[in-house]
Amino acid sequence: MLLEVMMPRMDGSEVCQKLKSDETTRFIPIVMVTALKDLDDKIKSIEAGADDFLTKPIVKIELLTHIKSLVRVKPLHDDLGRSYRELQELQDTKEHLTQMIIHDLKNPLTGIKANLEIVGMDDLTDTRECLEAAQRSSDLLYSMIQDLLDISRMEEGELTLSREAMNFNELGQDVVNEVDAPAQAEGKDVRLEVDDGLPSVPADRDLVYRVVSNLMLNAIKHTGRGGTITLKGRKVDDSVQINVADNGHGIPEDYLERIFEKFGQVDRKRRSGAGLGLTLCKVAIEAHGGKIWVESVEGEGSTFSFVLPLSPTPPEAEPIEPS
Repeated sequence: MLLEVMMPRMDGSEVCQKLKSDETTRFIPIVMVTALKDLDDKIKSIEAGADDFLTKPIVKIELLTHIKSLVRVKPLHDDLGRSYRELQELQDTKEHLTQMIIHDLKNPLTGIKANLEIVGMDDLTDTRECLEAAQRSSDLLYSMIQDLLDISRMEEGELTLSREAMNFNELGQDVVNEVDAPAQAEGKDVRLEVDDGLPSVPADRDLVYRVVSNLMLNAIKHTGRGGTITLKGRKVDDSVQINVADNGHGIPEDYLERIFEKFGQVDRKRRSGAGLGLTLCKVAIEAHGGKIWVESVEGEGSTFSFVLPLSPTPPEAEPIEPS
């Protein structure tokens, strides 16, 4: 944009200042033009935010040179703006992460501290119960820290899969045996339905176990008394598909797209945990060359599904690439 310094109602420096103070126009290149040779006018224009200055009479080649220079600078301005916004988003994420970690690590630590204080009192009749509660809190704390570290390692490509021929019928039964007791204690039914002849899949058994266990515990937590949680396994094309279905609370539609994001929660007031579990599931399944998704109707239940290819991708013993 070319602006005359001397204008009828408002001089060019004032117009320039207004344009540069408006978010929508601040990055428009402005060249001040004047027949005056007063240094004060030039200084005033530059202080108003002008990007360049020309003195009349204007030589065509000189004008073109200045314009070309500003045209080259404009993309740099745009890149700088994008970088600034990305850094701001990273800063916001960092602050959010810090708040989440402080909040979520505080709960199990408080449980450990409180129970150990009780043990330290004179009346030791409930010592075993208090120690068991402290153990559960420390296990939760360890699990949260382990999830955070593993997610970071997988995203950075620093974790190598230990693939083996995994029998999902056996793995599924192990998971059901693990979660059945806490589910029964809350009046919930856990079922396992695996198709006969389901082929073994080359996968990191420990990692897949954590994924399935995480999904099952999540389903139990969000299913009311009398509800049913079903773990299913079947072959679909060249993959093995696993489903964890429940008839619980369901998930709001506007949350489905971000449910696998780090530290995402449906309702922060009712949450328990930093929201790392589903992120771990996502990066773990994608590391196997698979895919994970969720289908849900609020008030009717949810089904979390993932597929693992029968032909491993990426190749065995290859570091996990960031997703």
